[in-house]
Amino acid sequence: MGAAACLPLLASTLPLRAIPEADALKKLAVIPVFLITNEQGSPIPIPQGDKNLLLPMFLDQAKAQKELDAFNKANPAAKARVTPIPMNLANDKVNEINKKLTDKKLVAPVISSDADMAKAVELLRKQGVSEKDINEGLSVPVFFSKPFITINTPKGTKAVFFLSYSDAAAAAAKIQGTKVEMLAADLTVALGRMIESKNDEFVFYPTQAFFKLMQEQGQGGAAKP
Repeated sequence: MGAAACLPLLASTLPLRAIPEADALKKLAVIPVFLITNEQGSPIPIPQGDKNLLLPMFLDQAKAQKELDAFNKANPAAKARVTPIPMNLANDKVNEINKKLTDKKLVAPVISSDADMAKAVELLRKQGVSEKDINEGLSVPVFFSKPFITINTPKGTKAVFFLSYSDAAAAAAKIQGTKVEMLAADLTVALGRMIESKNDEFVFYPTQAFFKLMQEQGQGGAAKP
């Protein structure tokens, strides 16, 4: 796990599976996304033209709140709110909604913070990725290191992908005696590497929003690198 990272920088499709894709997607449970929902917690898609519905999934709660304020201003009777949902379950909800739609399609982009997107672009440029590939291939940035930062879990030592650059940098700063290079890729790359991994070697590091929600719910105890 301490060896140099051998990841492609961007990917448009997931590779052949060594472990089930569903197992990799379950690892997204520690990444809450914030959706605009009704009072019962059901997502409220926004019409986009004649054929699409839009459901942004925000990693940044403040960004979601700003979107909610604009939505409520345009739809004062909607009684909408921002609801946190684990990314894997949000993905399931999107799939369920799309199965019920006949003449429309629900599009649900994951919206990262502006700072993380900008940092990912900066790192990818340093990694030699072309502007064309960045524009076409970077949707949800993830950060990792060379060598990988690892974390102790109940299932053993795992290499970590971060969805927040500040979390990745803070973890890297704690490593002594080894030069750590920070790298970026798209989320599809991380999921693809997890699916390829025969020994279940990778995890996503919980976002600060996850720790905050767990604290609010009186839980906690998540491990840190």
